[in-house]
Amino acid sequence: MIALLRTELIKAVRRTRTLVILAALIGLPIVISLAVNARSDRRPDRGEGLFRLASQSGLVVPAAILMMTSAFLLVIIAGTVVGDAVAGDAATGNLRYLLLRPVSRTKLLIAKAAVSTLLVWVATAVVALTGLVAGVVLFGWHGISVPFSVSDTGAGVGFDLTAGQLLARLAFGTAYVAFGFTALVAIGTFFSTLTDGASGAIAATVGVYIVSEILDAITDLGSLRYGLPTHYRTAWVDSITANSFSGDLKAGVIVQVVYALVFFSAAIVWFRRKDIRS
Repeated sequence: MIALLRTELIKAVRRTRTLVILAALIGLPIVISLAVNARSDRRPDRGEGLFRLASQSGLVVPAAILMMTSAFLLVIIAGTVVGDAVAGDAATGNLRYLLLRPVSRTKLLIAKAAVSTLLVWVATAVVALTGLVAGVVLFGWHGISVPFSVSDTGAGVGFDLTAGQLLARLAFGTAYVAFGFTALVAIGTFFSTLTDGASGAIAATVGVYIVSEILDAITDLGSLRYGLPTHYRTAWVDSITANSFSGDLKAGVIVQVVYALVFFSAAIVWFRRKDIRS
């Protein structure tokens, strides 16, 4: 199993697509950091949530970037990586040859899903680390003092966060965002087993998240939104903007686990019974 994981990882890393993705993951946070710096020079103390606090400390900049990229860029990247995992090999005719090895289909699918998950986590970490370096260079390494809470739930009592606390909250937010793509990886893995075209699996995976975001914005749906895979995507933000950890964090983890169990199981069942023709 370890050899299979190593083979799948090396194959994924060596693709030209991976280098393009890496360039985007490094380049975009730098551009956003420069934009935050330019905005703060023209209109200091403007903006909402994390972006309002970003100019106070370089340790908040990566959190703001992480929140922004987790809504689109990281979704596209994660969808591309996982959607191509099985369907990409099927499209090029390599899947049949992979199954000729003395490895069960279940182990092969688990290996591909594990590698996809690892790549998504690494992508999230790269965004955070790049934003951290750029933020510290532009705004320095120090704590923040907030006269009143800037949480989306409204104004509250002010608070102070030291540099160490901010770094810990950033690490926590990065881990939460990375884990928040578990549902997407599971859904993408399932779609990737359904088709022999990577583009279709990628589009379907990303499409599910776009639809989830649209439905989550419709407040009339009420409690039905709580079961959407993206509903708790930004639950970690209050740890910085309001110095609080809400129960939504636990709910977000539970939702991701449920989607993972359902769609990974469905992917395994389908892949084991699938007639591989390419």
